[in-house]
Amino acid sequence: MNQNKLQKAIEHFKNLSQQSTFLEDEKERKERILFYQDKLNKDISNIDFEEMIAKLWAMRIWGNKDYIIQKMINENGLRKMVTVFKKAKDSNVIVSDLYEEMIGSIKYMGPSIATELLCYFVPYKAGIWNTRAREALLWLEIKDIPLKYRISGEEYKHFNTILVSISQKLKENGFDDVDLLLVDYFLWEITEKFEISEEIKSLPKQDIKNKSRHDELRDKIAMIGSWLGFEIDTERQIAHGAVIDTVWEAKIANLGKVTYVFEVQDKGSIDSLILNLQRAQSNSTVQKLIVVSDEDQIEKVKKEIGTMPETFRKATKFWTAIDVDKTYNNLEQVTNSISQLNLVDEA
Repeated sequence: MNQNKLQKAIEHFKNLSQQSTFLEDEKERKERILFYQDKLNKDISNIDFEEMIAKLWAMRIWGNKDYIIQKMINENGLRKMVTVFKKAKDSNVIVSDLYEEMIGSIKYMGPSIATELLCYFVPYKAGIWNTRAREALLWLEIKDIPLKYRISGEEYKHFNTILVSISQKLKENGFDDVDLLLVDYFLWEITEKFEISEEIKSLPKQDIKNKSRHDELRDKIAMIGSWLGFEIDTERQIAHGAVIDTVWEAKIANLGKVTYVFEVQDKGSIDSLILNLQRAQSNSTVQKLIVVSDEDQIEKVKKEIGTMPETFRKATKFWTAIDVDKTYNNLEQVTNSISQLNLVDEA
């Protein structure tokens, strides 16, 4: 860790702590912890669960929170999810193991939602894994920070160890009762105060071979669809032998129910991708088949389908990972970006 940068950031945070806005934010964070721990210590009803998930910062990106929350309940079962959450009450809980159980066994429970819940449940052991935290730690020149959306339990354990070390530094500089939610605030302020984008670009590239963005892109596409008002799903069987990464569905006048399927092509076989899309097209509601990947792989897919039947070629559209990121980061401009895919054919 670059100690000079860390101290510089702490000095900024100390100055900020004298302002009324800091005290208000700190109060809100403490109230959040009390809210979630109160829920955890009682019998969690459907209404309680809905309140818990809707209140998360990680849920602000979803266009229709109620729809997603209901899908979580319907597809996972409230009892199953509550049983997992309650494990956080065990003083000997291994946070990294609980994190892996949450994202591995609960559908629609991504890393941001899981780690935010854990931070409220066990605030001195678990931190929030999100883009802001990654950027701040990279700016601090901390080694071995995984540059990816979905991390393993072991990587989350390493991340929390780093956050605990930062909490100790904050204590040494006069901050009292430093939990990892306050450290999250500290990391957020680093990204707000310092011009970190260019500095991060100039840092030595880390070894990120075998890094996959599959899950990140799949979930971003789902969130974009939710924002647009579609009913969304992930990892859904749309036809016999065709499990699709992300599905958008809607009722459109004169067309009835229409389905748009999105397949993220990361490191898998292009032949398998094409076969999956062909099977998906057998579903009569499927309007478009969208391949999401980098430009190089998209060109390879285009070449492979060049001699295939016209009905398949016309139904297949392409969306670059870069454009997915841009759309996700600028949801107010989402309509313009999606219109470029020509999802609905002109009559």
